[in-house]
Amino acid sequence: MPDLAWLDGKIMPLTEARVSFLDHGYFYGYGVYEACKAFAGKIYALEEHLARLDRSLRALRITPGRSGAELARAMKDLAVQSGYEAVFLYLQITRGVGKRGAAAPENGPVITMFATELETMTPADWNAGVAVITLPDERWAHPDIKSLNLLPNILAKEKALEKGAQEAIFYNERNIVTEAASSNVFAVLPGERLVTPPLDGRILEGVSRLMILRRARENDIRIEETYFTRAELAQATEIFITGTSEEIIPVTGLDGARVGGGTTGPWTRRLYDIYLRAEFLK
Repeated sequence: MPDLAWLDGKIMPLTEARVSFLDHGYFYGYGVYEACKAFAGKIYALEEHLARLDRSLRALRITPGRSGAELARAMKDLAVQSGYEAVFLYLQITRGVGKRGAAAPENGPVITMFATELETMTPADWNAGVAVITLPDERWAHPDIKSLNLLPNILAKEKALEKGAQEAIFYNERNIVTEAASSNVFAVLPGERLVTPPLDGRILEGVSRLMILRRARENDIRIEETYFTRAELAQATEIFITGTSEEIIPVTGLDGARVGGGTTGPWTRRLYDIYLRAEFLK
């Protein structure tokens, strides 16, 4: 069964899907995207993903021509037809196809999707955790928009891999931790303070971040949305990163040093258990 793509309302093998050379997403990175996961045909946190998509579209002044309900139906249909029990769904909307220039294309936006099998970590790999590095945040001024301008993020990932790490955590000119290249950051600071950077326009509002905060409140766990520095992060007893496909990944190495005891910590385990016990995943 081949991986599938959705293009202009038609489902086809992913290897056969084609988009135009004149697409403004290709020229300028002018577009937005959402990455979702689905289990047994049900898309996790669908409303939250669509709400973020709408915010990103409005910020870039793109009118997709299809309602959120229509996009949701197409995504669900693609997930079901993929044949996978656990599905990774990628939705992309660009400004459209037209001459290279500032004027918006007359034909309107281009919407594409694809579905592949969702890859997950083995229990052994999850228990071992991952290593990360810290890097100065030199990305564009709107990281809160889930746009296609991901070159700085990809370069950061490459630097992490070169150093034997799996992710890069950004800090700004004041050494304040913002987010990671493809995930949000949580840390347990001295005094058992569980923290994550606030939504202030300098980080992307991750859907997994949102769901973890929601589950924590439901279980009387206090997570502070507050600033903390790179130096404070280095003193953390636990760090974990979150994302749609990653869910919650423990960080056991930071800039070559061990985090905590070098193994997955109790707060990370507890929040992961709570996250998995959510009604959707029962």
